[in-house]
Amino acid sequence: MTDTPQPSQPKRQPRIIRRKKKPSGSSASASTPSLLPANEIPAHIQNNSQLHHVISTTLPPDYEFEIPKTIWRIEKAHARHVALQLPEGLLMYASAIGDILVKFAYRFRPAGDDTAEDAAPASVESLSVLGDVTYGACCIDDLSARALGCDLLVHYGHSCLVPLTCTVVPCLYVFVEIRVDVEHLVECFRLTFWQEEEERRRRRAGTEKDAASSSRAGDSEEVSKLVETLVMGTVQFRSAVVEAARLLNGDRTDSVTAVSSARSTAAAASSPTDDASHSNTVRFRAIVPQAKPLSPGEVLGCTAPSGLAELDFDEAVLSPAARRKLRQEVRNNNEGGDGAEEPSEQQQPQRCDSNDIENKNNPQQHPSKERVMLFLADGRFHLEAAMISNPSLRALRYDPYSKTLTEEKYEIVKMKTLRREAIRSTRKVLGIANHGMNVSSQMHPVLSVRPSATASSSVDDIANSVLAYPSSKQPSTSSSQISHSSSNPSSLSTATITDITTAPPKTMGIILGTLGRQGNPAILSRIRSLLHSRGIRTIIVLLSEIFPKKLEMISNHSTSSSRSPSDAGNNRHGVCAWVQIACPRLSVDWGHHFCVPVLSPFELFVALGEVADPSLCSAHDEYFGSDQLSDAEEERKTDPESDISGYPMDFYSKDGGPWTNYYDVNKDRRVVSYGV
Repeated sequence: MTDTPQPSQPKRQPRIIRRKKKPSGSSASASTPSLLPANEIPAHIQNNSQLHHVISTTLPPDYEFEIPKTIWRIEKAHARHVALQLPEGLLMYASAIGDILVKFAYRFRPAGDDTAEDAAPASVESLSVLGDVTYGACCIDDLSARALGCDLLVHYGHSCLVPLTCTVVPCLYVFVEIRVDVEHLVECFRLTFWQEEEERRRRRAGTEKDAASSSRAGDSEEVSKLVETLVMGTVQFRSAVVEAARLLNGDRTDSVTAVSSARSTAAAASSPTDDASHSNTVRFRAIVPQAKPLSPGEVLGCTAPSGLAELDFDEAVLSPAARRKLRQEVRNNNEGGDGAEEPSEQQQPQRCDSNDIENKNNPQQHPSKERVMLFLADGRFHLEAAMISNPSLRALRYDPYSKTLTEEKYEIVKMKTLRREAIRSTRKVLGIANHGMNVSSQMHPVLSVRPSATASSSVDDIANSVLAYPSSKQPSTSSSQISHSSSNPSSLSTATITDITTAPPKTMGIILGTLGRQGNPAILSRIRSLLHSRGIRTIIVLLSEIFPKKLEMISNHSTSSSRSPSDAGNNRHGVCAWVQIACPRLSVDWGHHFCVPVLSPFELFVALGEVADPSLCSAHDEYFGSDQLSDAEEERKTDPESDISGYPMDFYSKDGGPWTNYYDVNKDRRVVSYGV
């Protein structure tokens, strides 16, 4: 392919934003809040002593409910009917928050501020509290708020997952940040590794004489271990996560409290010879990973940063400005000619990490490294997402309420075994066999269906085609091979549907979650078209919550207690398998409790051969009477630890595949026609 010259594009003009100037004089600024910047709270709210007194005496001091910001948003929107949605852990404060909003909204507004065409109401006319269960920001219930006639919905306790452009009423997300003792968190974390290092030295010494020499070696402040820390947590603790990383990156002189606490604790639990000198032998470096569009360090139950074990920590600890400078230097060197080398050490930008302990001038110092996840949360659910995505890393969880630091484990091998069996059962009952499927070590989604050219004008009427079999797409031969496009012919994957003309088509159910905004209609359209392109009939069911007994009735499945997902093939006249577009963790945590396989969207893409994941579906797996195991299966049976690779937790990540919410047209959350 020859390179064609590209026409020169005109230089982009700088964007100029002109804002209204504030009137001169403090009184004018206070009396005309409509002329304030968008994010600035006017004085009649920000400086209201009565409001702050009520907040301090009614709500817990460590919880930031952002009451002044909420009142200002109510007044800006001229909202008369307000709805509050809180998770169960915060629902106890709903009445107090509602009383404050009703009492102070509009009451202290300066006279003559109604510059809009419709004058502001005198007060909030009604306030509703939504009582349905709220698991996360995906459960934002703007539809119920509209049904109640509300003008504004305030959602507490979660980040902004569903874009405000997709909600039917104006929404305000309040994260409810919680202030915690960050210094105690850092002290516990440091002390844990200091004591582990001291115990390791004792075991290595063996005798009192060697222990004394080991103690002298510790006095020499020779660094023997570097702990690379990945600090994460839930959105309520995002400020504490950033602060903990900053303290861990600080100098030894920045943590006098931690050293003194370590000395007193070690003196109480160990022999008098155990002083804090071993604290000099362990150093810490910390970063705050991010899975965009989430906040830095934020982890959801279905979305977590991945690839942390392979992360280049030396580059990650650079400041953003230094990282950009380094990449620009590498880019300039590569453009300068062939064989361009990386920037020399003198050309490297200065790291923001003051704890860079690798002394280049002392080749004797080679500290061992350990990479650890430090998670700040009061439960395991969000941490499990990080452990599922990064199973090879050690995980420590700090509970800010009990002030305890615990090491957490997750049985990733057992989980993947269960999910692999569910995928195999689905492939078997749908009659899908592998023939020449090339599974690489990297996951790469390959789409076989794309939106039609008239997708914007032709909208799928799902209700009228629940059981419609795509007769125009039904193959005329005994098998239909659907080839997936690829630039590399050797990586072509082919899924074969066997003998679909001699038997009625199989029916697969698609569950669209209706708990708030859990279900994404765009993902439903993609999955439905993908199944129809393979001659698989679909039935669509809307459910707010998915229970095994209810799914058993819908599936027309036998009520025998001996039934299991592996027996789904015997269900000839009902739904043989399900894919749920609600919460991926439902399949991961509870999928093996259902009578038929219940897959997540990602697992369905694996089952249909759209995604190559060797840890879940081997290229040589056979389902039709062959008992011969593949090499990968033999290795998993003899060495279960070989199946320790990660499982994607990317349902709300911008880097996810076509099964995620931010992929391509999925982010618009609208039904799309794929022409299938």
